[in-house]
Amino acid sequence: MPEERAAPHADPLFATRAPSILDIWDQMQRLQTDFALPQELTFYYTSPHWQVAKRILDLGTGNGYYLSKIAARFPGRAYHGVDSSTELIAIAEKEAARGQLSFSHGTLFDVTEPFDFVLMRLLLQHLDDIPAVLDHVATLTTPGHAALIIDADDLVRFFHPELPEFTRFFAAYSNHERKAGRDRRVAARVEHAITSGRRWTLGGTLQLLIPSTIPGNLDLFTRTYALLVDLVEQAGELDYDFASVKRAWRQWSARPDAYTQVGLNLIRIDRV
Repeated sequence: MPEERAAPHADPLFATRAPSILDIWDQMQRLQTDFALPQELTFYYTSPHWQVAKRILDLGTGNGYYLSKIAARFPGRAYHGVDSSTELIAIAEKEAARGQLSFSHGTLFDVTEPFDFVLMRLLLQHLDDIPAVLDHVATLTTPGHAALIIDADDLVRFFHPELPEFTRFFAAYSNHERKAGRDRRVAARVEHAITSGRRWTLGGTLQLLIPSTIPGNLDLFTRTYALLVDLVEQAGELDYDFASVKRAWRQWSARPDAYTQVGLNLIRIDRV
């Protein structure tokens, strides 16, 4: 097995053997699910491919929180989550409902059995070789079935009042990731990979804008972004004035007129 396939999460953000980083990821994955899943459900309910799927694979499942919420909403199916973090998988296994949910530790390239539907949620932004990933996922997806990619749409991120300190920080973080081959512009990368290959066709896309005006979302957003700053700082690769970003973020979060929004791209790809 090639070395790059043995460790697709070389990203230092996934050094979850460090208890502090593990705790950040556990919290972030719960918060991100809580503010995004209610609107993501639009895809699931309207997708014929999802309606007929019986065996679902979640690549990069993390602590399994998202998959457990999906399984609770759509029972009567078999769900399996895989993640390269031993520590996050331990959390997933501890909290998993018996029967329809199972988890295993390993890279996405360790999976070999076929599934009806594959989820890749907030995964591809952390990987450098999307064509290789999609080629392998094609071997896991039964022909005629589909995979769903959910990833960030950074272009719609917005703050009122303006928050230049955080905007500069996020630009520096995104540029660092891009130089390492982990380009957050996932939608364009997926489209290029699909048009260059023969195993997938683009089945459909859905762009979601999730505002902080939805009850509870502002709190979820402010906590998530604070954790992100902590995560990037503790990963230790980005040289930045984190103290000033944290100070500006606390001040902005306390404002009664604070508004922000995030975007997600949902991309269904169909196995030929």
